Amino acid sequence: MIFDLNKTYIKVLKKQNILILGATVRSGVSIANLLYDINQNFKSNIKYALSDSKTEEQLKDSIEALKDKDAKLFFGNQDISILDNITLIIISPGIPHTIPIVEEAKRRKIKIIGEIEFAYNLIPNRNYIAVTGTDGKTTTITLIHEIISSYKKARLVGNVGNTFSKEVETIEADEDIVLELSSFQLETLEKFHSHIAAILNIAQDHLDRYKDIDDYFNTKKNISINQNKNDFLILNYDNIYTNLWYNELNNNCKMKLLTFSLKSKFADIYYNEEDDYIYYENKKLFSIKDRKVLGKHNISNILAAVLICLKNEIPAEHIENIVNNFKGIEHRVEFVSEINGVKYINDSKATSMNAVLSALKSFDKNIILIMGGRNKNIDFTSLNNIIEVRVKKLILIGEAAEALDEMIHCENKIIIKDFTDAFNYASAISIDGDTVLLSPGCTSFDMFKSYEERGKYFKSLVYKLQNNISN
Repeated sequence: MIFDLNKTYIKVLKKQNILILGATVRSGVSIANLLYDINQNFKSNIKYALSDSKTEEQLKDSIEALKDKDAKLFFGNQDISILDNITLIIISPGIPHTIPIVEEAKRRKIKIIGEIEFAYNLIPNRNYIAVTGTDGKTTTITLIHEIISSYKKARLVGNVGNTFSKEVETIEADEDIVLELSSFQLETLEKFHSHIAAILNIAQDHLDRYKDIDDYFNTKKNISINQNKNDFLILNYDNIYTNLWYNELNNNCKMKLLTFSLKSKFADIYYNEEDDYIYYENKKLFSIKDRKVLGKHNISNILAAVLICLKNEIPAEHIENIVNNFKGIEHRVEFVSEINGVKYINDSKATSMNAVLSALKSFDKNIILIMGGRNKNIDFTSLNNIIEVRVKKLILIGEAAEALDEMIHCENKIIIKDFTDAFNYASAISIDGDTVLLSPGCTSFDMFKSYEERGKYFKSLVYKLQNNISN
């Protein structure tokens, strides 16, 4: 292991009594393990404990991962007494700041940071590239990482791949650090500084956590916190929210502003549909007619990735090769199979209205759309027009089925709450030329642990159907 960590920050941590709020293996345990390693290798004796509202049975994997690590654990009821003598809280991103123990911590003026801020302070002087947005983050950041890592050293962390704190000990000094950041992770930034930051788009999302879309967008803006005249902030010229912010910043901006667009030549980088070329600074850069990924939304993601990599000093000819061979990511408008002329598309990662809209725009007509799950207070009424034109049958599933039924007014719809039954119905009514599209628009938590589990289950049903027909 490499322990090229910021010793000044370790001295700060030595003076703290730390509570890690949230004890899942992915976040809380990663933070605790890092603190344990620091204590072992720097003889620092940093004091820390973990707290989680889940029961010991629910967190047995975490308990197993923490055995022999000297960690004090608080499970179940989050009594505020556990805050006594605490001077620093490292909060997991999924925990709302409105729960009683966090409200009490704020009342006591206990410092609260997130996992990203914590890990950043341990290796602050690196080349950071950070991407956020409502949709397209994982696709874009994965492409960025593929481009950079095929040219020089780069590490992919954050909301995709391993957590930052799990990787921080082994990141070398000359590695670029490529981060996908959610709004939850952006809530608790303080000193974090990215050399290149991008906001891909803004649309309604997580309105069960934020009071309105402006509150949500203001959190996203934290990605550019601490940027200076040597840094780049990249925004979507086509998105109403990011475009308005671009115009506001243009008059008084501390960083260099750049834009990407699917249609406007006023952007720094744009796509010309007539010749399938990307243009940079109004000059042809390269063609993307041979690209492997589907949908206009993915062209937008490509533009953002290309602009970021150009500003990260990656040669255009190198970028071109990676872009045109990039196959996208699992669970995002992912082609699964074609059975008897019916295409099956897994878009389980689509958990917002905008993501469903992008998926629908990827196919002209004859779509059998499976949609639903657990809603995040998102209004889907704006999908009515495109669903009327392109969707042959709408199948509504899960907890949100009735709410979606009230919002979406097409005649050809049916509620089938069970996921397997919905898939079987979709496959039974589909004919040659149809597309069965899982694009839920909602989270998976009513039926599955994650969108990945939901997507893998959808694909297993497709493969089972394929095998049954073959046999």
